[in-house]
Amino acid sequence: SLVKDFLSGIFMIMEDQYGVGDLINTGEVTGTVEEVGLRVTRLRDATGTVWYVRNGEILRIGNQSQGWSTAIVDVPVAYDEDATKVIGILEQVAAEMAEDPNYVDVLLDKPAVAGVNAVTATTMSIRVTAKTSTNQQWGVQRSLLERSLNALAKAGVRSPTTMILPPNAG
Repeated sequence: SLVKDFLSGIFMIMEDQYGVGDLINTGEVTGTVEEVGLRVTRLRDATGTVWYVRNGEILRIGNQSQGWSTAIVDVPVAYDEDATKVIGILEQVAAEMAEDPNYVDVLLDKPAVAGVNAVTATTMSIRVTAKTSTNQQWGVQRSLLERSLNALAKAGVRSPTTMILPPNAG
């Protein structure tokens, strides 16, 4: 197993599959690479736990730090709101965020409103996506959701929890 770990480590380094600072998913653990050795890769997960993964035991790698990331936001509104109106408001939010100087280096494209993603008994979800620089999707998701909810509230669009049910709706 030592030879397997060593050979796997050599190929991982030669093929530039991941490096220090990359956020990777090994199938067993997801974390930020702190050290790449010929035998072992050291990761730190979101809770701060340090993991030592033998290179020969890694069967697949998902590298979330190469290229770009995608922010995905599902904005909930009351199920009976006008979808066209909501989508229009969210498209305005997306355009404003794309022009925000704080996001010029983070957004790779203007956020896009995909449309109605799901409908339940009380909720309609409208999906908004944005292509971002690597590992920047979480901040973009939070900002998109906050901006969307504020714009919808300002426009009088009801959230699922503010729906008024008929008296006999049980």
